[in-house]
Amino acid sequence: MTWEYMVREFNVQDSDKILLVEDFLNVAGRDGWELVGVATTPTANFTHLVYLKRSTILGDPVDLLPPPSSL
Repeated sequence: MTWEYMVREFNVQDSDKILLVEDFLNVAGRDGWELVGVATTPTANFTHLVYLKRSTILGDPVDLLPPPSSL
């Protein structure tokens, strides 16, 4: 089995924005992506990197990056 990977960065300064991350993860999960890791930078912006993977037999690569204005 082979995998494809996706890494996305989220700047979460308010608790409201964490819901955007949750929405992103739910959409990604429906498309076969599995969250495999999270890294948080020790900055004032609380930047989170989310690492996802999915099997390549599920379909073509999909760009799930939310528009910059929604972050």
